[in-house]
Amino acid sequence: MDSSEKKKIIMIIIACIILLIAAGSAVGLLILQKKQMDDMAQKHEKMIEELERLQEDSEAGGGGNTIEAGERSAETESTDTEHIQIESEETETKAVEIESARTEPAFLESLSGVSPGTILSEEELDFDNLDSYFMVWKIEEGDNLYERINGKSYRKNDYVPLESLRYIKMPHYNFEGQIQVGEMIVSQDILEDVFAVFKELFREKYQIQSMYLVDNYWTGDPDTTDSASIEVNNTSAFCFRMATGSDHLSNHAYGKAIDLNPQQNPYVSYSTGKPKWAHSNADPYIDRTTGLPHVITHEDLAFKLFTERGFRWGGDWNNPKDYQHFDKN
Repeated sequence: MDSSEKKKIIMIIIACIILLIAAGSAVGLLILQKKQMDDMAQKHEKMIEELERLQEDSEAGGGGNTIEAGERSAETESTDTEHIQIESEETETKAVEIESARTEPAFLESLSGVSPGTILSEEELDFDNLDSYFMVWKIEEGDNLYERINGKSYRKNDYVPLESLRYIKMPHYNFEGQIQVGEMIVSQDILEDVFAVFKELFREKYQIQSMYLVDNYWTGDPDTTDSASIEVNNTSAFCFRMATGSDHLSNHAYGKAIDLNPQQNPYVSYSTGKPKWAHSNADPYIDRTTGLPHVITHEDLAFKLFTERGFRWGGDWNNPKDYQHFDKN
C-alpha cells in the first residue's frame, strides 16, 4: 500500500470519529431536552391538581375559612399595631423622664454649709421635705459659733447657761419675695415652737426682711447693738441684755423672745401720754390701722401662729407697745 492510500484511510477514520462525536452530542442534547420537558409536564400536572383541590375546598366552605383567616390576620395586625404604639409611647415617656432628670436641678439636702443671707431659688428646695432645711446645732465652748458670739451677744453668767441655747438656720422669704437663709439663737425650751411657727410662715411665703444674729451689728454694747439691728429691720432673738428701760434681764437674754420685722412693728412708749419711738424709719407704722405691708395685727398670720403656741405679743401690752415682740416664759 502506497502512501497516498494510507492518507485516505486515515482521513476516513478521522471523519468517522468526528461523526461519532457529533452523533453522541446530538443524542445527549435530545436526552437533556426530554428530561426538561418531563419536569415541566410534572410541574404542570401538580399545578392542575392544586387548582382542583382549591376549587373543591372553596365549594365545601373553604371561602368561610378564608374570611376567618382574613379576620384573624386583621386582628393580629391590629394587635401588633397597638403593641407597637404602646411600646412607642412607653419609649417616649422614658425619654421625657430621662431628659427631665437631666434638666431638673438637684434639691439641696440641707442648709449645712450655706451661709446666712444666701438667696436660693424655689427649685433648689424640696417642699415635701422642709424639715431638712430647719436645722439646729448645739453651741460648744471654743467652737466657731461660740467664738462668734462670745463677749458680744453671749457672756458667761449665772442665769443663762450656754448649753440651754441652740443655733438654728431656716429659710424665709424676704421683702423681694426671694428665699433667703436666716439664722437665730433661741432657747432649747422653745425650739420646737419656733420651728413650727417659722415653717408655717415659710409655707405661706410670709415675708421677713432679714434674719441674722445681732452679733453682725455689734457696737460694743448690747443695747446699742440691739438698736443697730432694729435700724436695718433685722429679725433676731437671743441677746444677753436687760429689758429696755429696766434693771432685769429681757426674755431675749434667755433666748425666749423674738423681734419680727421691727421697722414695721416698732417699740412705742406711752409714758408721757403720747407715742414715742426711737427709729424714724418707723414713722409710717405708728398708726396700726393703715393696712401697710408687714404690719402685725391680730389678723396677721404671725400673731395667730405665735399665740397658738402660747407666746405673748408685745402689741397687746398697755405700755409700752412692743409690736415686734413675741415671747414665751
